[in-house]
Amino acid sequence: MSTLSTLIKQGRKEEIWTKYCGFLDLTMDEFMEIQERLILEQIDVLGKSMMGRMIMGDVIPTSIDEFREVVPLTTYKDYIGYLDIQREDVLPRKPYAWCHTSGRTGEYKFKWVPYTKKMYDRLAEVVVGAMILSSANKKGDINLENKDTILLTTAPPPYFSAIITRTTHEHADVRFLPDLDEGEKMGYVERVQSGFKEAMIKGLDYFYGISSVLVRIGEQFEQGGTGAGLSKDMLKPSFIWRMGKGFLKAKLKGRPMRPMDIWNIKGIMTGGADTAVYSNRIKDYWGRVPVEGYACTEGGLMAIQAWNLEGMTFYPENDFLEFIPNAELKKEEADPTYTPKTVLFNELDLGVYELIFTNFHGGILTRYRVGDLFEVTSMRDDELDINLPQMKYYARSSDVINLANMAFLTEKDIWFAMEKTGLDYNEWIARKVISDDKTYLHLYVEAGSNHGLTEEEFRIKIKQSLQKVNSGVQDLEDMLGYDPLKFNLLNPGAFQSYMEYQKSQGADLAHTKPPHMNPTKEQLGVLIKEKKFKS
Repeated sequence: MSTLSTLIKQGRKEEIWTKYCGFLDLTMDEFMEIQERLILEQIDVLGKSMMGRMIMGDVIPTSIDEFREVVPLTTYKDYIGYLDIQREDVLPRKPYAWCHTSGRTGEYKFKWVPYTKKMYDRLAEVVVGAMILSSANKKGDINLENKDTILLTTAPPPYFSAIITRTTHEHADVRFLPDLDEGEKMGYVERVQSGFKEAMIKGLDYFYGISSVLVRIGEQFEQGGTGAGLSKDMLKPSFIWRMGKGFLKAKLKGRPMRPMDIWNIKGIMTGGADTAVYSNRIKDYWGRVPVEGYACTEGGLMAIQAWNLEGMTFYPENDFLEFIPNAELKKEEADPTYTPKTVLFNELDLGVYELIFTNFHGGILTRYRVGDLFEVTSMRDDELDINLPQMKYYARSSDVINLANMAFLTEKDIWFAMEKTGLDYNEWIARKVISDDKTYLHLYVEAGSNHGLTEEEFRIKIKQSLQKVNSGVQDLEDMLGYDPLKFNLLNPGAFQSYMEYQKSQGADLAHTKPPHMNPTKEQLGVLIKEKKFKS
């Protein structure tokens, strides 16, 4: 079989598109045929392992219906004592790599997940597909070339994002800036700065990582910086030409220099709740709208937008997909002993669902609840003739703030509201609080240095913005007669102090920032320990 590098070199673009993006042409029957074949193979593999039998029981299911009927839904707690200590003897297949994401404070430090060689290779194939789609303008449009450059902004091994980077480097003839072996030894800030120094000389073709990092870099450019810092070894003809070209472009447009003036980025790939919030600002700074994907350590890279940047389409061959309808989630919320029923991919309808998945290719996570909600926004993409349900990331199931069953606020809602105010701010966190039998959203914001508002003026602007983003906020106040927003400004540098404190306590990289939604009382206490208000 020809390698990707060879296919690119020989100009076999149709083969490349079919291999990496052909899933977009599947019919629902073809999609489900792949799902059914691979889950039956996976059940057989699971049944031959100790942990598979622990999960499924002694009687191994012989059909998908039986699998869904007898195998319970699982969470990471069900794998504690095995995966957290990386026991390989109980697994269906010997892992090729172990990676982790953050754990749960007080329960386990990390969520370790084993990846078989096939799972590892599939990560690379999906990243290549994402690169193609992020730089495509139409079906079959291949702009990926050998030696293309990618800014290295991922976490170090053994974080999941580092595994993605490593397998992509092995599969595709791309250059990470800085070089992977060197970059993985650096701290995050040093790695990004080093990458930018090299990009000033070698150019920059692709970016995948965190949306807020791209926005921050764009802001630094407009403020007269480059995010890299100059040194003598950068004074090469390519650097001087690139900076000169960028300066001239910006001057002709009568504005400060932006990254898009220096680089002609082919594609940008991001994910997370803030992607939709920052997409327009990323386009303003970088000249291209990012393609949004969905990935998690436990399930790999699972869904991606097409080139029209509308809904995401799930891949059929990475995990077996099930979904809990919102009505079932409400039953579970009312009765925690209730086991919610799932639907399959071909049974989806418009609405919100919790994602459930089972690893293919010898993985171990089975009927796994990762805790993410998706909204099915359409049953197909008419514009691109994609005959599969189109999804948008909705929220973490634990992060939806329910105010009196009238306003349901997601992290994305609050991001949008904050951005739409136009206010100068650095960071925020939000908690649901109950006082006098009423439910409130309590928002804590670290303002920027130039906001020039009182705390109450800041609160009013955010409240007005929230009402526009989520009409339930206004409905609640109209119907129940109380203002649901509590608000406090944090001291300047509060989030930086939090990070420094966490590092001093030996916290891992994943735990140096508090979650945006519903942080614990302990996390909130650290953040506001030098507060200028009473809590």
